Amino acid sequence: MEDALVCLQPRELETYSCWSDLPQELLSVILSQIFLPDRCNFKLVCKSWNLTSPIPQSLPPPVESPYFNSPCLMFSNWSNNSWKLFHSLYNQFYNLDFQELKDAKNHFSKYGWLFMSRDELTLFFFNPFTNEKVELPSITCSFSSVCFTTPPTSPDCTVAGIFSSSTIRDIDFGLLKVGDKKWKSQGFENTDGYFWISTCPPLYYNGVYYCLDSHSRNIYVFDPTEEDNWRWVPYRKTSRDEEEEKDKDELHEHYMVEVEGDIWGVFVTKKERRVSVKKLDSSHMRWIELETLGNKCLYVSPNGSFAETCTVNGIANKIYFNKFHGKSGVLFSLKSGMYYSVEGDFASEGAYGLVEVDYGAWIKPTL
Repeated sequence: MEDALVCLQPRELETYSCWSDLPQELLSVILSQIFLPDRCNFKLVCKSWNLTSPIPQSLPPPVESPYFNSPCLMFSNWSNNSWKLFHSLYNQFYNLDFQELKDAKNHFSKYGWLFMSRDELTLFFFNPFTNEKVELPSITCSFSSVCFTTPPTSPDCTVAGIFSSSTIRDIDFGLLKVGDKKWKSQGFENTDGYFWISTCPPLYYNGVYYCLDSHSRNIYVFDPTEEDNWRWVPYRKTSRDEEEEKDKDELHEHYMVEVEGDIWGVFVTKKERRVSVKKLDSSHMRWIELETLGNKCLYVSPNGSFAETCTVNGIANKIYFNKFHGKSGVLFSLKSGMYYSVEGDFASEGAYGLVEVDYGAWIKPTL
């Protein structure tokens, strides 16, 4: 019997890698560099990926980082006089300790600055990223809403607001050019209709102030350079408004934003928390419904709102509010008509169960 010749060749072992076996350190690095909707998709891969936490980022991000001037929501932790800063893209909170802001309240933010008060009547500007502070003359009556026109370090910065002494018929407006020692006040009688005083800050645009009422989307336009300087702009209802008002659903939240030369209004109803965005037609002075924000994302809060051109995937056509679901930020998609948490664990047509922070203001880091 002939011997059988057996040829033995090395056999490569077949290996199968599993996504869930990737090191947590690597997953944390990846998660730290992606944002909506990629972050939501990342969490859906498997259980171990869903439990991954991103690497904490420095705040503010390095100046050379593309996320250096990403909007942040700053608000007070009243229990211990500390402050928190929420980074909208990182979806992370940072604890801040400012001794200068003990017992202080924020009223408005813009250009990286906060307009603040202590005991309602002692006023000052504060930049949380540079620790700069600009003191202002005190007032004898608190503001219902207030804004400022340029950075307080600018020579033409003016603070303007509606005093809380105003009524639906009589409006008291206060003005101060930074550097002056005394506030100027002007009173106006509203003979055209009721103006329900709003917490929405006046919007300074093209040299005049636009003031939005809290009930009916009416606007008062104030021009400090004119003798007859108040102009009443009543809201003209559309067919869609008529349909929405069948259930007597009043406005709950209202904001104004300047977007590339236009004035946009964000309106949230009281009962169902329905969100609509309208553009002010300046030629006919009426609101026009917007179906899309295009490549813009809005950041809105009672103490300051602004628009951003989106450079990150998944953020366009959405609205960030000063609301949270657990430890996650919340935004609203104008396309789907739904609220979503940044982490992807919440989606709802209503805003019930969400936590709204008092005196929270969106702010962009500046140096």
